[in-house]
Amino acid sequence: MSKTIMIVGAGFGQVPAIEKAKDLGYQVIAIDKNPDAIGMSKADISLAVDIIDIKEVVNVAKEYNIDGIMTMQSDIAVPGVGAVVDALSLNGVGLIVANRCSNKIEARELFEKANVPQPDFRVIDTLQEALVASKLIGYPCVIKAPDSSGSRGITKVNNESEVLKAFDEGKKYSRIGKLLVEDFVDGEEIGAQAFSRNGKCIKVLVHNDTISNPPFMIPTGHSFPSFLSDEIRLIAEKACKNAVEAIGISSGPSNIDLILSKDGTPMIIEIGARIGATCLPELVKYHTGIDWVEQTIKSCLGEDVDLTNTKDEAVAALILESPQDGVLKSFTAPDTIRNSSVLEWEMTAVSLDEVHKLRKGTDRIGKIIVIAENVKEAEAEAMKIKSKFQYKIDEK
Repeated sequence: MSKTIMIVGAGFGQVPAIEKAKDLGYQVIAIDKNPDAIGMSKADISLAVDIIDIKEVVNVAKEYNIDGIMTMQSDIAVPGVGAVVDALSLNGVGLIVANRCSNKIEARELFEKANVPQPDFRVIDTLQEALVASKLIGYPCVIKAPDSSGSRGITKVNNESEVLKAFDEGKKYSRIGKLLVEDFVDGEEIGAQAFSRNGKCIKVLVHNDTISNPPFMIPTGHSFPSFLSDEIRLIAEKACKNAVEAIGISSGPSNIDLILSKDGTPMIIEIGARIGATCLPELVKYHTGIDWVEQTIKSCLGEDVDLTNTKDEAVAALILESPQDGVLKSFTAPDTIRNSSVLEWEMTAVSLDEVHKLRKGTDRIGKIIVIAENVKEAEAEAMKIKSKFQYKIDEK
């Protein structure tokens, strides 16, 4: 009898997990508050369950006696996954560690105890505290919601006059009411996908990041291999391993954000106990040959994983984004989209969809992934093709 896996969330970001688990022959249960979420029709069993209702998520998992549980590309489902892991003694990250990853305040405090390199920070509740903390840390700084996902509620602040707007933006997405004020580390934003087994972080893949202009600082793309020298890359890998183990992730994937400071120190910004978004699982597969989604599925089901690189390709991805708020009427893809360097592309927004100028990760309307002789060429080609998309958008 095939094993049963529960995918927590059935939106666009969860579809790769649902489809891969089905391909591997497992029975798939998808849960999502939205009964019309795109992944619901793709699962064997779909249930309208609010994924942040931890008690109900656990009840469903018990009812169906599942063998494994996972989510990907979103932090809000991680605590529910952790609670089920604890309740059914499954393989994965339990609720205590899940909460640490979902709450950047707890993560910061654990990193501090383990001497993991990170930005200076303060925890604040009020606007007055935000003003004081910003002055103490110095401008520019970052004000962020500690428990949001998709880059929501994160704003770079250049001076005192910008604190109020950033404070309000952070409060809008903070479920616990508190905010973090952090030093803005001047340097190169990079990231990593990591994988743990038996309590140890055994694989780290450092990648390059493309970030939108301030104030929102949204990841708009990634690429492999890393631009870092071998020496600096090894330092970054070590910092990632130490951070993953400090926070307690013992099994499965991690998504890590870093900034390489001007003096070459990799500063850990945050960690999520799940697969990264913005085309990262696709890029990992094209770059290394490792199917990150498949290995995550196997890991949560307690099966052996294979993290052996079988290739080393230069690849880059960019999200497609709307130039303005409004209603999408139509789009035109460039003729060069048929170029052999394009590995895949898609437009997820369809005619009459409401679209928004990029302010958070979920504002993406599509993606493009390319391959080239080297990573610099891959990034340039992706940007060139993205720039040639044309959109007809009506204002609301």
